[in-house]
Amino acid sequence: MSGTTTSSGTPISSLPQASAVSGTDTLVGVVTSAGTTQAEQIPVSVLAEGISETIGLSDAVTAAQTAAETATTQAEQATENAANGVNAARGKANGVAALDGSGNLALTDGTALQSVLTIVPATQTQTATLKPILALDESAKIRTSSGDIALSDMATAMQDDDYLTVLGGAVVARPSTTGAVPSDFTVNGNVYVAPAAYISNLSSLPAGLSVDADTGIVLTDGSIFFPNTINNIGVLCAVSE
Repeated sequence: MSGTTTSSGTPISSLPQASAVSGTDTLVGVVTSAGTTQAEQIPVSVLAEGISETIGLSDAVTAAQTAAETATTQAEQATENAANGVNAARGKANGVAALDGSGNLALTDGTALQSVLTIVPATQTQTATLKPILALDESAKIRTSSGDIALSDMATAMQDDDYLTVLGGAVVARPSTTGAVPSDFTVNGNVYVAPAAYISNLSSLPAGLSVDADTGIVLTDGSIFFPNTINNIGVLCAVSE
């Protein structure tokens, strides 16, 4: 082809080379079609279409697009199936645990999910704690160093030989030392009140007790067990025998 010339006699090899072409540009070439060979102008778009058809590019692109669409559809279906599977097993026996909108543990009551347990966040002075949201059934048990106690037995346990209660606090082990409430103490409601002699120190208080100087109310430090009493956050109160 280096010896071929244009109509003006200029060798084709000396013509400038195009750096780029578009679909509307035209090439000059020798085309053999239906047994006839002749020079023709060939639009770049026609040449590209012929090459694409020859190598099957259009079919390959269509197949790739179809495969991509199929893969997307299958992925979406798989995601939906997984979500449906999790939701179906959520809160069910041998299924998966469920959380409510606040992140609390939810369990089924046979009909619907019920929020049952949450966590009280830790502070600078206290560690995080578990907090039941629903009231505990009376058959629930609390484990102590002396064994398990059912809630239904707590009233007895609070005043038996091993436990006493601190109102506003918890059931605690009964102190090993037992004291006696002085017979001259009076009761206002169920709060013990000491006579003035104990405030002026004319009479001695039992160990573990003190008296509020302004009110005469008897206070306890919880170190001594006084039968038929309760420690109401530091105030000694009477309970029925």
